[in-house]
Amino acid sequence: MGKLLEGKKGLIFGALNEQSIAWKVAERAVAEGAEIVLTNTAVSIRMGTISELAEKCNTIVVPADATSVEDLENLIDKTMEHFGGRFDFMLHSIGMSPNVRKGRTYDDLDYGFLQKTLDISAISFHKAIQVARKKDALNEWGSIVALSYIAAQRTLYGYNDMADAKALLESIARSFGYIYGREKHVRIN
Repeated sequence: MGKLLEGKKGLIFGALNEQSIAWKVAERAVAEGAEIVLTNTAVSIRMGTISELAEKCNTIVVPADATSVEDLENLIDKTMEHFGGRFDFMLHSIGMSPNVRKGRTYDDLDYGFLQKTLDISAISFHKAIQVARKKDALNEWGSIVALSYIAAQRTLYGYNDMADAKALLESIARSFGYIYGREKHVRIN
């Protein structure tokens, strides 16, 4: 019996260390037969242990700031070059809030930090999908997955502006899912 992801190729955003969800997904995807490319910001690559994961998964790491369209274009190009063409899935496992890190409460947000939270945690998902679509990077019947949290639908004390960011992320998934799903049968979750 074959492996679940035998012959599939994918791009995984956000693996930092063994505690990150993206790290676990990468390990499991490879165990199930997938080939992957890993990405994170240059700073995160230096601070984390993603190079160990790349070695374990026999792949490359392409530095990219997911909030930069230019970096995303380079990332998609390098990923397609590595795979020799289109790929089958993308995992967006990115979230960060300077307000949370600085202990700012929801009724006392720093709006500059809020803008960064929205860009990193949600708008980067839109940018990644838009770039992949423009470059025709995904195979028909491919999948794009983003990680959200229960706080996107419920109020959780201390969750702060991440709830707003993840609600936006879910809205982007619905909107792009409608567009991409109709034209290329790509599933966005």
